[in-house]
Amino acid sequence: MNPENRGQETTGPVYDPTPLRTAWSVDLGNGLNGTFVRSNINGTTALLLQALRSAAAPTPTAPAPQNQYEKRAIHLITLLHSCAAALAQGETELVNKGLERICSSLASDDGGQLHRLASSFADALALRMVQPWQGVCRALQLQKTTPAPSAAAARRYFTEMCPFLRLAGTTANYAIIDAARTVRNAVLHVVDLGGADPAQWLLLLRLFAKRPGAGAHDQILRLTIVNEDNEFLSGTAALLAREAKILHIALQFHPVKLHIDQLLSIDRLGVRGGEALFIVSTLQLHRLLADGFAEVAARPDDRKGKRQVQAHATMTRADALLRDLAGLSPKLMVVTEQEADHNGDFKARFENALNYYGALFDALEESVPARGSALERADVERCLLLQEIRDIVACDGAQRRERHEWMVKWADRMQAAGFEPVAMRADTVAQTVMLGQMLAGCSRAYRVISSEKDVCFFICWRDIPMFSVSTWRAV
Repeated sequence: MNPENRGQETTGPVYDPTPLRTAWSVDLGNGLNGTFVRSNINGTTALLLQALRSAAAPTPTAPAPQNQYEKRAIHLITLLHSCAAALAQGETELVNKGLERICSSLASDDGGQLHRLASSFADALALRMVQPWQGVCRALQLQKTTPAPSAAAARRYFTEMCPFLRLAGTTANYAIIDAARTVRNAVLHVVDLGGADPAQWLLLLRLFAKRPGAGAHDQILRLTIVNEDNEFLSGTAALLAREAKILHIALQFHPVKLHIDQLLSIDRLGVRGGEALFIVSTLQLHRLLADGFAEVAARPDDRKGKRQVQAHATMTRADALLRDLAGLSPKLMVVTEQEADHNGDFKARFENALNYYGALFDALEESVPARGSALERADVERCLLLQEIRDIVACDGAQRRERHEWMVKWADRMQAAGFEPVAMRADTVAQTVMLGQMLAGCSRAYRVISSEKDVCFFICWRDIPMFSVSTWRAV
C-alpha cells in the first residue's frame, strides 16, 4: 500500500484513527548557503537550492520568535531539513557546512530536548556521509556501539518513563485472557517472540489465576520467551516461578536463546499438538523486513513430464514467519509495532523520523522528574533512541533493521499470511482506556484511540499515534 494513500482504504477494516495533528508551520528564511526552506515541525519541508532560485526573488521574512530558545529551535529544524535534502541530492559540501553549524553552535547533548534531538540526527547524517568508506564508518562505530547491558537498561527506563509499552503489554494480557475464556485445552501456550517486559508476564500470571472458572480447569500455563540474553531468560524464569508458586499456578517456562533475526524455524518454539496457542510480538517483526528472498514453488508437469519451477514475487522474512505462525492455528496473535513509516526512500524516512522521534523526545522530557531522572532520560536517548535514529537515517539495504511501518501495511501483511482481525470486547477496550488514564497520571498528553470495530488500539502522545496494538487469529 502506498503511504500516500494512508487511511483512504475503501474495503476491509479501518485502522486509521484520524488523529488531530498540529502543524507548526513557519517561513524560516535563508538556510544553508542561500537555500530557502519552508519547514513544518511535523516533518514536511520544501527546499529550493540556490541554483534554482531567481536572483531577483525577494527573501521572505521570518516571523519574530517568542524567545531565544524558539529561535534556535527553528534554526535547528531548518538546518536539519536542509542537510537531509542536500544529502539526497549529493550536495556533500552543503551537508558539511550545515553539520558544522549545527555541531559548533546549536546542538548540545545537555541542551533542551529539541537540541538533543538535533544532535542525534546530525550524528546520523554524518554517519550516512561516510557510509561509502566502510573502514572509516566501522572505525567510528567502534566507540558508539551500545553494550547489551546498557541497551537493556535503556529499554527498561523507557518502559518506566513512558507508558506506551506498558499499555501495549496490558492490552495483550487482557486480550489473551479474554480469548482463553472458552478454551478447555489442558495447556495454554503463550509464545513471546521477544520485546515484552517481565512485568507483563507477571500480570498475565495474576490474571490467569483470577480468570473465571480457573479452579475447575486445572490448566497449565506454558510460556515460551525468545531472547538472546541468557541472564534475562534465567532472571525471568526465577521471577515467574516464584510468582506461580504464590498463586498456585502450574507454570512451564520454555526459554529460546536467540534473537528473532535468528529464528529460522518455528520448530524452536516447541509448539505441541493439543495446546491452545497464543502469540505475542512486541516491536520485533519490523526487523525482519530487511531480509527478502524469492519464494520458489513447483508448477505442474509439462507435456514432456519435466517438473517446472517458478519463482514467486520476493517476500520478506517477516511475511514468511507470519505465514508459518498462521499455520500453527493460534487462538490469538497480538502485534505491537511503532506507528510510523520509516521504510521508504531516504528523504521521506528522514522527515518522518524527525517528526516521530521528536515526539518521543518530548514525551521523555515531560516524564522527568515524575517518572524518572534526567540521567535515565539521557540513557534512553543515547542508548536506545539514538541507535534507532542512526539505523533509520544512516543505513540502507540489509544493514537497516528499524523498518517501521504503519498499521495499514501490517494489516495487509497479516491478512496475506492467513490471519484475520479480531475485535476486542467492549470491556477490554474500556479497561485499556482507563489504564491509559491511570498510567498517564496528571499528564493529559497520553491517549488511547481504538480503531473502528475495535480491532486495534493506537497509543498516542498529544494526539499523534506512536504505537499500534492489533489482535488477529488464523483464518
